[in-house]
Amino acid sequence: MKTLAAILTATELEQKPLRDRLGDSFAGRDLSWHIGGMGAGATAAATLCLVRDLRPGIVIQAGIAGALPRKRLAVGDTVLIGSDYQADLGAWRPETGNFEPFSTLPEASATVCPYAEPFREHFRIVGARSANSACSPLPLRGGEALESMEGAAFFSVCRAEKVPFLQVRSVSNRVGDPRGEWRIPEALEALSEALARLLETLPVYNL
Repeated sequence: MKTLAAILTATELEQKPLRDRLGDSFAGRDLSWHIGGMGAGATAAATLCLVRDLRPGIVIQAGIAGALPRKRLAVGDTVLIGSDYQADLGAWRPETGNFEPFSTLPEASATVCPYAEPFREHFRIVGARSANSACSPLPLRGGEALESMEGAAFFSVCRAEKVPFLQVRSVSNRVGDPRGEWRIPEALEALSEALARLLETLPVYNL
């Protein structure tokens, strides 16, 4: 009997080339495809529903993302995410006219993916931050190299539900680039190849 891998993307735009490339069965696994929606709330709800309905052997979140200005990632690079946190958790201070992120407080502590480390031989592993308002001018914290909108929520639900999980991302732009300069087709092509390679590698680590 084939084991089941659930593949979660935020949008149909991201999912279509992946499903066209991999189909509904790949590398000895049945694939269950899901669109979670954009942002933390939609992703948390979708992840919880698919995990409780299907109890898959693993859930993989796949998508494009923006590289943060540390000059470590280039457009088209694909990575696994080793940790992720909600960067825009915070409060607007009317007395100062500023948004103050709680990035140093426990409420915004990073959620670690314990399943990523064995894949270091095959994938670059980086830290990430999530922001419901993508490309927000939020201060960098620690060594995060990439910004998504959904990763932190996805990690938190999977850890709470005790299901194995991974997040694979391809860089479509640098945070702050004009939208017209984003190279989404190139990033999605790289993402489809990375997801195929990841699925082929999973049995080595019994995931």
